[in-house]
Amino acid sequence: MFEWLVDEMAKIKTRKFHLVDGPASPQLREAVENTGFPLPPSYKEFVLRFSNAKLYRRSSYWLVEIYAGPREAVSEDGEPLIQFGRTHTSLAYFKESLLAEGSESPVFEWRHQQGVQQTADGFLDWLKIKSRWARKQYKKKEWEAIEHGPPPFTEQEIAVVEARKHFQWRVVGIAPSGDLRFEIHNGSDMILPCLSVGIRGKLRPPKSGPLNGGGCLPVSSIRPGETKIIEYDCYKQFIAPEDTEVFELPQPGPEDREQYWEFKGVT
Repeated sequence: MFEWLVDEMAKIKTRKFHLVDGPASPQLREAVENTGFPLPPSYKEFVLRFSNAKLYRRSSYWLVEIYAGPREAVSEDGEPLIQFGRTHTSLAYFKESLLAEGSESPVFEWRHQQGVQQTADGFLDWLKIKSRWARKQYKKKEWEAIEHGPPPFTEQEIAVVEARKHFQWRVVGIAPSGDLRFEIHNGSDMILPCLSVGIRGKLRPPKSGPLNGGGCLPVSSIRPGETKIIEYDCYKQFIAPEDTEVFELPQPGPEDREQYWEFKGVT
């Protein structure tokens, strides 16, 4: 049923472009196979084969996502919905009233200012439609580069990766401006222009999903061996500083060049 996707994954040498958890764990398999909820067969098969999936990476996000654990939701009219995934521009649902044991079910999507509308006859149909749409977001040369994989790190880029490992930071307070205060120690042997971090909101901003993004702490003034306090705006216009969580990002690979500002200008 999903051989076309498996074949596509096999051709792509860029890590994290298609990010899947892999075959369902024994616990997840038992939950899917023994659920009393009539989820569509094609969706259940996808979850058993791939679990959570993020497909078609574009910069720091993925164009299509499928959740191994569907989420209950409600339409603006109060109709019960089951969210099983999303695209970069929409949220994808089954309508609870249309679900029937052993049967496929239409897929509905919510888009800003458009409400909930049916966009596919079933999960498999939806996934194929969205995959074709996602592929069209890449130019031919871009797709070829994705299939071939990124070039390895240069010596300078390797030095940046190594330097990142020796920076230490912690949030130490909130400035009067609402920016977060960071204490940062440069334990490396070089100066970096900035240090990429993850930023997420503990609460849900009004009329949107949970804040989940990133920032680049300005560390160019911190010489090797020095510790300084810097202030940085962590989306204070969207969420209160006290409800903001800053976290370390994983060490980057060559496929992450565009997402880590430390590599800007490095050749």
